[in-house]
Parts: sequence; C-alpha cells; structure tokens
Amino acid sequence: MTLNIALVGAGGMGMRHATGYIELRKYFDDVKVVAVCDPHLDSAEAVAQVISNSTPESPRPFAGLVEAADAPDISLDAVDIVTSTPAHHTLAIEAMRSGLHVMVEKPMGLTLTACRLMQSAERATSKVLSISENFRRDPMNRLAKALIDADAIGKPYFALDFSIGSANRGVMHSTVWRAKKAQAGGVVLDAGVHNADLLLYLMGPAERVFAETDVNDRQRLLRPMSDQAPGLAAMYAHRREPDINPLSSRERVRVRVGDTIEQDAVDTAFASIRFKSGAVGQLVITDASHGYDLGDSVVVGSEGTLYRPPSRRGSSPRIVLGPTSTNNHTMIEGDGLLNLVPEFELDEITATLWDGENRMASYEMDFRQIDAKIIALEYMDLARAVADGRSPEVGSAEGMAALGLAYGVMESGEANEAVLVDDVVEGKVRRFQEEIDLAAGITEC
Repeated sequence: MTLNIALVGAGGMGMRHATGYIELRKYFDDVKVVAVCDPHLDSAEAVAQVISNSTPESPRPFAGLVEAADAPDISLDAVDIVTSTPAHHTLAIEAMRSGLHVMVEKPMGLTLTACRLMQSAERATSKVLSISENFRRDPMNRLAKALIDADAIGKPYFALDFSIGSANRGVMHSTVWRAKKAQAGGVVLDAGVHNADLLLYLMGPAERVFAETDVNDRQRLLRPMSDQAPGLAAMYAHRREPDINPLSSRERVRVRVGDTIEQDAVDTAFASIRFKSGAVGQLVITDASHGYDLGDSVVVGSEGTLYRPPSRRGSSPRIVLGPTSTNNHTMIEGDGLLNLVPEFELDEITATLWDGENRMASYEMDFRQIDAKIIALEYMDLARAVADGRSPEVGSAEGMAALGLAYGVMESGEANEAVLVDDVVEGKVRRFQEEIDLAAGITEC
C-alpha cells in the first residue's frame, strides 16, 4: 500500500521534511508526497520543486489543505502537518474528520486541551495520529535504551539532562512565534519536549515534577537565520516570516530582521522529576546562559553510569562501571557496548536507512543526513501503522505524555509547587495553559 500525503507547511520544517522524504524514496515507496500546502504559495512552490528535483514525484503546490483535498486529480490518504504549533490541532482534527490519517510535528498541540481534542477526533474517526518525535529514533538512543533495559548499569537511580547555553539574546530559530507564550514558544517548551520524550523513553512514565522557571532575556533580536542557527539556515532560506507579530491574534505588526522582539515565553527551567519507577531526574534547560555552556545527559544506576551522547551526532554512548574493590572504574564504549546487549538489533527500516547495519555503536554522518533519515523513519512509522492497522510508536498517548511533562514544568513554575504529570495531561492542572487556551479559543465540549 502506498500512502499519498499532502505536506502542510512549507517553512523550515517543511523543507526538512521534504529532505526526509527524498531520503526515504531512496529505499522505500510506502509514501508519496503529492501536494505541498502553504498560505505563502511561493514557499509551497519552492518545497515542491526540491521534491520534484530529487524524486519521481512532482507534488503540486496549494495555498491550503482544503484546496489540495478538493483537487479532482489528486487522491489523498494522509497529511504531514509541519506548521507552527498553534495550527496543529485545527488542521489535524479537520484532516481526520475528512478521512485522512495524520502525522504532525512536535509538540503535538498548542496545549494539552488541544491535544485532548485531537485524541478525541482520533478515536471518533479511527484514523492514525502519529507524532514526529525524532530524538528517540536515533540509533544511538535505541542502543542507550537497550543497555538500560538489559541492566547494563544496574537499577536506574536517577537521570540528569542539562541543555545550558546562550542564544545570544536572539530569537530561537529566527522565528518570532518561538518568543511567544501564546504560541507555545521558548526553548523550554519547544525544544524541551524533545528532552521530555527522551527521558520518558529511557526512564519510563513520570509521576510528578517540581520546577522553577523564568523569562530572563525578554528583549530578543530577530537575526538572520544564518547568524542565529547556521546549521539549519540552508533549509530555512525560502521561509517567509509572517507580518503578524503574535502578541495576540488581533494585533498586526510587521516584523523584519533587525527588530527587537519582546519575549514572554519561558527561557529557563530547573526541574526535579520523580518517575513512577521510583527513580528521580533533574532537567535543566535554558538559552539565556551567557558565558557558560553545558550539554550532558546521564543515567546513573546501581552498577554504573550511562553517558548518552547528543542526539543526531552518531557518537557512541559510554558506560562507566564502579565502584570496585580497588576503586578503579571500567569504561566501556564503542563496539564493547554491543557485547553487553547481544540481542540488540535495529528494526528493519532503521537498518535499511543506515546502509543495512542492524548493530552499531556509532556512525559517521553529517547532521542534515541524520536529520533526513530520522524524518524518513517518521514517515515509515505512519505508513506501516496504517498498513498494519496498529498504533504508531509515537502516537497521541506518547505525544501527550511528553508535552505533559514539558507543560508540567511550566505549571509547576507558575504554581510554585509540585504537580502530578497525569493531572497536567488530563487537564486537572492547567493554570499556565489557561491564558494560551483563551487566546486561541480552545475549549473542550
């Protein structure tokens, strides 16, 4: 079965998904992108042309999903939603009610209220809803989980996840919505949902979280993407910054490179997490740390520590075992790790995309190629879930759990008390999100 997909959103993530689709078509034909949709038709045309240049498909550009779905010569089975976060739930619900399966970029929705509406539509329509969460799909994170599950470090005691750096007082990814609370912006939420999903993947469900949060750098400069995020700039060059400064849905302000943007999205969080297993975790994330950088992720167990490398780098995890009677530590990395998990194998699709390697402890590849391969995995997760009549690996439950932990950090910081993550997911705790729901007009019947 081949799934005909419309790519909805032709900004930076739209171009990244296009490169992921191009990578996918080198190996599989389970998916065909037949349409690219964006209100900025020139952006849709640019992304469609990139796909046409590198695959047998020639997707047609449209101004919106409705136009693509109504085109008499196009048959759609699914949509891939890569717009800014506020549109995720409305587009996904519309698509599922129209009979289409859905793949949507993280975070799953603007708030947990939006996510619950998406999940209700999923259940009512029996359509597949897949979330494009990429970190866990990195082969090195698959290996890290296999090592933890095999008790290579004994019983996990605690996890530390630090993403401490500086955006040099610039707007994240040079996209204005990422500076705005009402748009689910800020590094703690927009990037932190990755950290949250990976912590849950490695450590299991979270029970509660206590956090301190702040907006430290409120005045942010809108720099060119080439200055703010040079590693991604080539995939964002065609993107159009909307003329609406998202302070509210009614205020129209033209924004241009060089403008100063008022950031009201949280940019710093220090969070303590208790997992349902009994293990604890510490999550620290900020892009307002000037002169001090630290990126580290470890899981400490009863027999030693697993050091997890940054995702999408290809570097080997490493394990340090101890204590010993002589207080000497044993470090294991590279292929030595594979001896600890003799049954570990990558799934068939991942192995195919990584040149047939089903057991590896490291790999060498540039970021853009890794990024493309992981997005190809996301497409295949959707396609195989539809074909096999099963839930995707990262479905609505997983997407809501990750966002629930990320918003749990925000809710705890707002309330200055610990919150239960399940209460955040279920909507029993939503003080921080209330303002966002109100501004976006999101309500549950």
